[in-house]
Amino acid sequence: MGFHKVELDTDKWSWHPSPLVGQIVLVTTVDGEGAENVSTKSWVSMAAFNPPVLSFGCNLQHRTAKNVLATGDFVVNVPASDLIEKAWEIADLPPPRSLDRVGLTGLPAIKVKPRRIAECRAHFECSLDSWKAWGEEVTLFGRMVSFSMDEEMLEGDSLERYERLGLSVYLEDRTYGVVKAHKI
Repeated sequence: MGFHKVELDTDKWSWHPSPLVGQIVLVTTVDGEGAENVSTKSWVSMAAFNPPVLSFGCNLQHRTAKNVLATGDFVVNVPASDLIEKAWEIADLPPPRSLDRVGLTGLPAIKVKPRRIAECRAHFECSLDSWKAWGEEVTLFGRMVSFSMDEEMLEGDSLERYERLGLSVYLEDRTYGVVKAHKI
């Protein structure tokens, strides 16, 4: 195999396969009146460790962005791979998408107003720190104010824990992959 490189368009939607993947999460928010919304997102990342800051991207017209900018709070809920089909169903529904409407169980958050999702394995509660827009696209940066996880995620060695966590990543064209942990 040679090393012949081909320049491609910078439009991510044209990359097949896409070499950039995003972890699939469910973000819960509330609007100024307390109406709940859950949204499937895949552009999420740790942005800083000290202080702990998470970031995720979406469109400024999405209810998620509008809610976060209005109230300042959100929860990034981490589903296991067995919830990915449900995440797809949620993405296809018009907003608002309350947890009751989508068939998920809400748990009170520890420090913010949006609820956590009981069926998810981990929960990052965040307060809006800052945001940056590029046209209609926005990245929201949230300072983590609380982190919770299913107790069983703390049992066994690291490979067993990751197996139970069941992290999934969005690839493209409604295709996802499940993370398989390996020791080096």
